[in-house]
Amino acid sequence: MYRRAKAQTRLDPVTGALNRGGFIEVLENESKRARRYLHPLTVAYVDLDDFKLVNDLLGHEAGNSCLQAVVRTTQDTLREVDFVARIGGDEFALLLSETKAEDVRGVFDKLRTALLEAMQAKNWRVTFSIGAVTFGEPLGDPIEMMAKADELMYSVKLSGKNHIEHSILNSANDIGRLVRCSKCRTSFAASSDGCPVCGSTALLDLHAADEARTQRGVRAYIGNLEGELTAALRITETILDVLIEAGNSELDDGVLQLSKEHVQKIAAAVGAPQAFEQHGSTEDPRAPQLTVKHKIAELKAFAATEGR
Repeated sequence: MYRRAKAQTRLDPVTGALNRGGFIEVLENESKRARRYLHPLTVAYVDLDDFKLVNDLLGHEAGNSCLQAVVRTTQDTLREVDFVARIGGDEFALLLSETKAEDVRGVFDKLRTALLEAMQAKNWRVTFSIGAVTFGEPLGDPIEMMAKADELMYSVKLSGKNHIEHSILNSANDIGRLVRCSKCRTSFAASSDGCPVCGSTALLDLHAADEARTQRGVRAYIGNLEGELTAALRITETILDVLIEAGNSELDDGVLQLSKEHVQKIAAAVGAPQAFEQHGSTEDPRAPQLTVKHKIAELKAFAATEGR
C-alpha cells in the first residue's frame, strides 16, 4: 500500500503521466545509469502553442481531453523505455535514454507529426514548440538539465513557435560555449569540428567573430533570414493596404469596419486563406478571426525575435 501510494504521488491526475516530482526522480536515476555506462541521454520540453484557445472556445473538459491525447500519442510514438511527464499547465517533459544524438531530430520530427495529426483529428488548433538537449555526459543536477531544455523550448516560442530546436552537449564543460549550425540550426559545443547532425561547417558562433567558420555561418544565416524577413514585409504591406482601403470608407462610431472581403485578403496574406471556408458551418462565429489572429501572432513573435 505504501509503494502504491508513493507511486500515485508521482503521477499527474489529469493525464496519468509523471508529474514534475516523478520526472525529476526518474531523470536523476537515469542520469546516474547513463554516466555509469557512458550512454547519451536526451531531455526535451514540449509546449502546446495556443492551448488556451481550446479552453476558451470549447471548455476545460475539451482542454483535458487535449492534454490526455498529447500524452497518449507521445507514449504510442516513443519507446516503452522513454518517459513523458506533465510539468504543469500545457508543458511536458520527455526523457529519451540511449538515443544517439544524430537520431534525436528524427525521433522528434516523427513525434511532432503524430501530435499534429492527433490535434487535427479533433479540430484542435494546437501546435507544438519543442526544445531538446542531448547530454553526452549527463549533468549531476537534474534540475539544471531540465532548465537547459526549458530554455531551448522558450527560444522556439520566441522565434515563431511550432518547430524543434536541438542542442548537443558532449560534456559538462560544454555548457558555457555553444555554436549553432546555420544549415540545420542544431546547437552543439564550440569545441566540435562540425555539426554532428548534418556535418556542415557553416557554423554561427557570435562569441568569436574573427573565426573564418563564424563568418561563413553568419553569411549563411543572414541569407536565410533575408528571405524570411522579405516575406514578412510583403505580408505587412498587404495588411496595411487593406486597412488603408477600409479606412477610406466611413467609420462607424470611430471604429474601423472590415468587410468579409477585407478579412479574407488579410487571411490569404498571413497564410490562412481557407479560414472562412473551413469554418463556414462552425457554431462559433469567432473561429475565422481567431485563425487569422493566430497567424498574425506568429508573425509578430518572429519579427520581434529576428529584429532584436
